[in-house]
Amino acid sequence: MHNLAVRNASRNLMGRVLAGGIAALLLLWGLGNPYLWQDEAATAVLAQRMLRFGRPLAYDGVNLITIDHFAAEDANSIDQRTASAPAAVEYYIRRGDLKADTSWKWQPWGQFVVAALSFKIFGATTIAARLPFALAGIITVLLLYRFVLTYFDNPQMAWLAAIFLALNAYWVLHCRQCRYYSLSSLLLVLTLASYARCQWGKSDRSLRNAALFVVSAWIWFQVDYGTVWPVLGILFVDAVVAERRTPSRPVLVGLALAAAIAPFVYYYELWDRFSAAAQPWRYRFLQNLFNLNEYVVPGVIVIAALALLVSRWKILPAVERRLVAISCAVIVVLLFWVPATAPIGFLRYVIMAAPLGCLLVAWVLVRMAGARSSYLWAGAAIFVLTPWLSLPLRAAARFHGVSIFRPELRLLWSNVFGHRPDPNRSVIDWLRQNAKPTDEILINYEDIPLMFYLPNPIRGGIGAFRVEDDAKGPPDFLVLRRSVGFTHWPVFFREIERYSWEHVPLEIPDVPWGNSPDPTAQAFRTPLHMPLGGPTRWIYIARRVPRKSDPEP
Repeated sequence: MHNLAVRNASRNLMGRVLAGGIAALLLLWGLGNPYLWQDEAATAVLAQRMLRFGRPLAYDGVNLITIDHFAAEDANSIDQRTASAPAAVEYYIRRGDLKADTSWKWQPWGQFVVAALSFKIFGATTIAARLPFALAGIITVLLLYRFVLTYFDNPQMAWLAAIFLALNAYWVLHCRQCRYYSLSSLLLVLTLASYARCQWGKSDRSLRNAALFVVSAWIWFQVDYGTVWPVLGILFVDAVVAERRTPSRPVLVGLALAAAIAPFVYYYELWDRFSAAAQPWRYRFLQNLFNLNEYVVPGVIVIAALALLVSRWKILPAVERRLVAISCAVIVVLLFWVPATAPIGFLRYVIMAAPLGCLLVAWVLVRMAGARSSYLWAGAAIFVLTPWLSLPLRAAARFHGVSIFRPELRLLWSNVFGHRPDPNRSVIDWLRQNAKPTDEILINYEDIPLMFYLPNPIRGGIGAFRVEDDAKGPPDFLVLRRSVGFTHWPVFFREIERYSWEHVPLEIPDVPWGNSPDPTAQAFRTPLHMPLGGPTRWIYIARRVPRKSDPEP
């Protein structure tokens, strides 16, 4: 008996080490190679300003960070604010993106605190920006293993769930970002684990378990106040149904959590958020269905899990039934929640649910295979290596195409171990060598990475900030991504035509995004044609040629 326990403990340790080792390799290797792209740089710059000002200010008196959402822009008022920094700042405060002192409120501050602490310890570098988020991904894999082992009492299932997560290409790519995605995944698992302790932990520790749940959920809200609501709603319903004869405990815990969150709901002014849909609801729903089915958990697995729950309800342990039901409910609710609240159906809005998707796949495979290990490993190989399980719902999502192997595995390999072209690094390194710190740089998109890596005043971006403001002098350098259609092009055209420019013949690939982890960013985009000279497949970079007629500050 003792030898059996020792062998099981040894296997569990080996399972954790293997899953954690794979996750660490994929999440940490080459972490600092590509420069931060737009969304990552927004987190990093706001974290720097938190260290400097004590809060993440969108405007530091030189450069302005705005939300990366062109559909929310008011084209009718753009001409009134491109020549005045105060007018632009006032517009975004009035629209509800920022607080009156320009403190950022579009996302909660948790991710900025994490990045700021990393900068405080390691300095403001690319690796330091991403490191805490990558470490959170590794912890998520290990925590998922322990969670499944504890509440499903199946080492094989625990190992499969952890390995599935570590090999989920797009989850890994998102966790390698200086962004909240990995933190949200970690806190989802931690909140569910603390909820399980409340339900099935030792009764003499019920108060401590309830406090742990409230703290976990509160921290999750401070990281991602988009995904937390539907999950907390599902957990509350589950607790009330489970304790329907004495519902006072879940109600009291819910009230305590609501009281802890309420001041921050008020501070972030969540009722005053302005969000314009960039796509019709139907398209957002289909895109979200595709993302969930393709990259989080195949729809057939959710259907199979529900079928197994119904057919084996009486013989399954209560804890197993409820956790599987909760996991299925989260996936189903997110299917409708995201298109109802998000302007675009990006994968980033559901990728944090990947741990639950991996749990469901591991549970279905183990329960359906039973003692037939060959069936189990064949199913696991099919899930990891191929998209075949996603095919039945792919047609329903209006997306077609069949491939033998998952194409994202090659993408994962090239991102982690390869050397993909990095437009942001090439542009920034050239400007660092050729621009003086006081030179003003005009850029239509990917403006925030320049704010992180360079000391220069940056004009432009989606909000066309100070594009036509010559109070401090005209722009000295011009950087245009002609592949980007979501900027105020007429404003840029007007400013460009006011000056003479010397084209710099650099062959830097013109793509809309740098190191974006979203599948839509991986597709090739044909650059827009602009009559500026030079090949349109390269980013257009130019120096201003001084003329006597140029306006003086």
